[in-house]
Amino acid sequence: MIGVYYTRARQMIVDLSKQRLNYDKIAHLYDEPIRDYAVDPNLVNFLAQQPEGAARKRILDLGCGTGKQLTADYTALPGLQFIGMDLFSGMLHVARRRASGVAWIQGDSANPPFASGSFDYITNQFSYQHARQREKMVAEIYRLLKRGGRFVLNNIDPWHMREWLVYQFFPAAWALDVNDFLTVEKFVGLLETAGFTHIEVSRRNHLTEMTLNEVYEYASKRPRASQLMAIPDKDYTEGLRSVQDKINSLGGEATIQSTFCFLTIIGDKTYE
Repeated sequence: MIGVYYTRARQMIVDLSKQRLNYDKIAHLYDEPIRDYAVDPNLVNFLAQQPEGAARKRILDLGCGTGKQLTADYTALPGLQFIGMDLFSGMLHVARRRASGVAWIQGDSANPPFASGSFDYITNQFSYQHARQREKMVAEIYRLLKRGGRFVLNNIDPWHMREWLVYQFFPAAWALDVNDFLTVEKFVGLLETAGFTHIEVSRRNHLTEMTLNEVYEYASKRPRASQLMAIPDKDYTEGLRSVQDKINSLGGEATIQSTFCFLTIIGDKTYE
């Protein structure tokens, strides 16, 4: 069913040593309840705006990981065609066990193996920072969308969450994200250059008060944050030690505030 809008197979040659993180090595650790997803509200809103209805719309999750977002969408929204693409076969192995009705494809987001105009809606959930060619990725997303299609990015905004607990105790994670993420202004610029219109940006801040014992419990389970997996072992060990030092000096029930900022950017490929 999916093959009808493949392009000729593209050779995928990727040097995983240059990736932010090799998820083939940690896919079995990454898939935990903290990353569960509800149905995508932006997809629901997009479908409600379609005058011809939602039937047989094609949905692509670019950088789908273990498939939790697409599985939630597939379960709640029957009648659509869902495709998940990820660079890492280990993540897709988990995804295929989760939802057999979704087409799971291995591919590079900067060189996706699909024909132009194949999809009505493309999403990227918390993964673009792993792509090495962001400008090409955005251009390819525009190419893959049909006229009237929509792209939705969901991620974090590091510059609006400097007090996140991971950044507070693991400064190497902050340095990593400032290097690997784009500011909102730069990402919007890429969308505009590619041809997207009606671009919307929204943020949702989440403030949590946590005991130092809770911080240590969270951080000691390293796969809970890709930042903790991606920084060198030395920096991770030093960060855990800094939490323990705080516990020793202030007590485990002392609290800190942790700020998290969810970012959504939406762009449309308008009709000519």
